[in-house]
Amino acid sequence: MSGCIITGEDSSHVEFNVGLSKADESIRESYVDGDLISVKPAIFEFDFSSTDDHRDFISYGIEAGGQVQVVSPSEADVIRVEIESHGIHPIILMAEDIIGNEYIDYVMVSANLEIHWIEENTHEPRPLLIDSIPSNHGIAADVMVIESIVRNPELVQGLGNGQSVEFSWDLIDEAQIACQSNDGTVDDGGEVVWKTLHFDTYGVHELQVTYDSGQDYIDVEHMISLVYPESGGVAVSIS
Repeated sequence: MSGCIITGEDSSHVEFNVGLSKADESIRESYVDGDLISVKPAIFEFDFSSTDDHRDFISYGIEAGGQVQVVSPSEADVIRVEIESHGIHPIILMAEDIIGNEYIDYVMVSANLEIHWIEENTHEPRPLLIDSIPSNHGIAADVMVIESIVRNPELVQGLGNGQSVEFSWDLIDEAQIACQSNDGTVDDGGEVVWKTLHFDTYGVHELQVTYDSGQDYIDVEHMISLVYPESGGVAVSIS
């Protein structure tokens, strides 16, 4: 089976095996002209079908973010968990057998954040706010991956009678200090790409594109990824 297997044993040596197809998934946010238009949660699926079939279980369960899901083995072997806040999250895995014994194990999963931002036909690009503090105030992301594209669409397609636009990128921290900056000039019909990594991720940042000189309207596209340490779906002990 691909992915990770989470394994634990209780005092009765019952095999408690839960399959997790992938322990690192992404929340996806999409923005158009500065407005949030969609959020797709990170989805994790836990497969209990390999749990000891010599024991009569009456329920399997998952607790994530204070929410509990419980299913009957006769109805389903897979429990799907949706996480809407980026960070590393503990998941509690549970099962109960026919005589009332309860079995519990713990696993960590990573919910990365991907942001896609599009803004078209502008002289005044809006700043993109990036709140990279995990909602559970846990472990910070390893890295912020930034890819930003500034385009200068042709005024009249094929004629190339537009002008160049000078602009600048700035990644601003909470103290309003530019952590990283880059200047660019985009010709009529062209595009300029800035790719960078930022490792001081615990905080709120703004990605700004400043229109410095020119007359043409520009399009701006940002692809941002907050990447957390790989949890690997490993079981953890909680004391």
